[in-house]
Amino acid sequence: MADYFSGDPKLVLTPNGSKLVFKGGQPVMDQGLENLALISLFTKKGWAGNAFIADPDKKIGSDFEETANQPITLTSLNAIARTAEKSLDNPAFGKITVEVTNPNSYRIDAILTIETPGSDIKTLILTKNGQNWINQNLNPAHRRI
Repeated sequence: MADYFSGDPKLVLTPNGSKLVFKGGQPVMDQGLENLALISLFTKKGWAGNAFIADPDKKIGSDFEETANQPITLTSLNAIARTAEKSLDNPAFGKITVEVTNPNSYRIDAILTIETPGSDIKTLILTKNGQNWINQNLNPAHRRI
């Protein structure tokens, strides 16, 4: 049974940013690394909140979305994988494996395997259909909504 009250409020990505989902007045919580992974991948470089972070090594921001919006070529698929690995370079994630494929002309799939030290292996599946990224996980928070 899941603990619905521990963790961080689950960020749900939308075309207009992110939102929180509430059930019975309680936000759906994320006990895993989904939020950290999504923030690491989808926060653009130059994020205004970095002004409050003194240590330059702790500032966040990624080119992941920008890289994924390039025309689909073998080179761009490899660049997406490299950018994802770089964006997730964080000791909390442990070993990261990224596989990026183009199953049809308009779609890109990115499968990120996160081998967190001392924990189960987590898989984050991202699908880009046109301009929208849809986040899925083997046990996503939306199933608890």
